[in-house]
Amino acid sequence: MTPRKKLEAQQQTAVHDAWAHEAQNAAAQTASEIRSTFARSRAEWLQYQVPASETKEGKERLQAYYEALGRFVQMFAEVEKVIAQTLWTYAGTKAEVAKIVFAGTQSETAAGYIKAVARATNASNEKLADLENVIQQFGIIRGIRNDILHYGAKFIAEGKGLVSNAWKAKAEPIEFPISADALLYMEMDLRKIIAHLGYRHLGRPRPKSAFGQKILDDTLHSPWRYKHPSPLKSKTKKLEPRPDRKRGPKPPRQPQS
Repeated sequence: MTPRKKLEAQQQTAVHDAWAHEAQNAAAQTASEIRSTFARSRAEWLQYQVPASETKEGKERLQAYYEALGRFVQMFAEVEKVIAQTLWTYAGTKAEVAKIVFAGTQSETAAGYIKAVARATNASNEKLADLENVIQQFGIIRGIRNDILHYGAKFIAEGKGLVSNAWKAKAEPIEFPISADALLYMEMDLRKIIAHLGYRHLGRPRPKSAFGQKILDDTLHSPWRYKHPSPLKSKTKKLEPRPDRKRGPKPPRQPQS
């Protein structure tokens, strides 16, 4: 092989090696990018496919919420029964007659009747004040209970429980946070309502034991646990009222010819 051909062969070999090396680098970079993209896509895919309700924390939140909701609904039904009995007592109506006269009376209406009948029958100021305090808290809890049962709750598994009627509201929606703790506080307040009505208005005998009397007194004098949060404000701007325009005096009427 002549020196010239030998040099050309060496140059061709060098060019081929350089091209092969560049191709290997490009292939390696492409493979790295593919693996990175696949790993990122797989992580995103897994994150999307596993909702909060299927995670361990989400399942625990859901279980705690629905257990608290069941206890709350059961206790609310107990309060409705005691409110009906309180109305019958203040109205001086026997149970057999009251079941006919007050048939179909909802708890909200019955609570209003109790205060009206108590005033009409000259109940003491102490009892009237106690009824006002108890029925006011019951009204707050009743409203929350109705909204939960009518509209349901969302984002419980995420730990951001929310009750909202935005899906059907024509104007400003009703929205407020809800949680297992909030349901527990309302359940405790409902038990307190039963104690107030039972021992201060229905004439139930106090517990005989010192321990039972202490528990009752602590319940009667404890503050309400549930505080209804302020409704979430809408982002919609309210229109400011326009100032009234002052009109000038009307021109005098022209005499008819």
